[in-house]
Amino acid sequence: MKQLAVVLATASLALASPAIASSNTSSTSSTGSLAAFSTNASSSEMTFTYEGETFSYSKADVTITGDIAGGKNTLESYAARAEASKQAERGYRDMKKKFGVTDIAPNRFKWDAKGASGDPRVVVSIDRQLAFVYLGKTLVGAASVTTARDDKLTPQGIFPIWMKKDMHYSKAYDNTPMPYTQFLDQYGIALHAGPNPGYPASAGCVRLPKSFAKKLFSLTDLGTTVLIGA
Repeated sequence: MKQLAVVLATASLALASPAIASSNTSSTSSTGSLAAFSTNASSSEMTFTYEGETFSYSKADVTITGDIAGGKNTLESYAARAEASKQAERGYRDMKKKFGVTDIAPNRFKWDAKGASGDPRVVVSIDRQLAFVYLGKTLVGAASVTTARDDKLTPQGIFPIWMKKDMHYSKAYDNTPMPYTQFLDQYGIALHAGPNPGYPASAGCVRLPKSFAKKLFSLTDLGTTVLIGA
């Protein structure tokens, strides 16, 4: 995976975000002086903070449109990162309510799709190392995941699945097998089955418990939305 290219692409998109969002000067943030970008994931408001100023965004700012071929049509702006983090927080709350748990052990998952319908959606929480799967507005699955270790990057934002392979072999990592691979961007970041130790350890991909990855693979389509948040 081309790590530098991912960083540069992410940075260029993110820096453009405040310019397209509308400023809300009546809002303030106590975290603005601590970081250039932050968001209150527990808030339902579609806002984020950049350099101490709060910006609002619309559904259009976080909706993927156009051709997904080639994995170039991703949203990695501040608005997309904020929305992904907010949905990750909602996923965690929905998991606690539906499955009655506050965490999931490595290589384990919960699944109950009875009565659920609608388009699939995947939400990943990097901080909690969890993934949440929805059909429409209904949470149907949650699993422990493994994202990038400290010297690598799992990009945050909103991504369409643009290619699926039952079995992929990584050319960058000694033909390592990657069952149930679903590619998210042009740099090789993907959802796939793999070692799931319970802490960040991947080269950038989101590793899933194998049985969960198989269920997810059968559920999604090309173009299915994946949100990766903090």
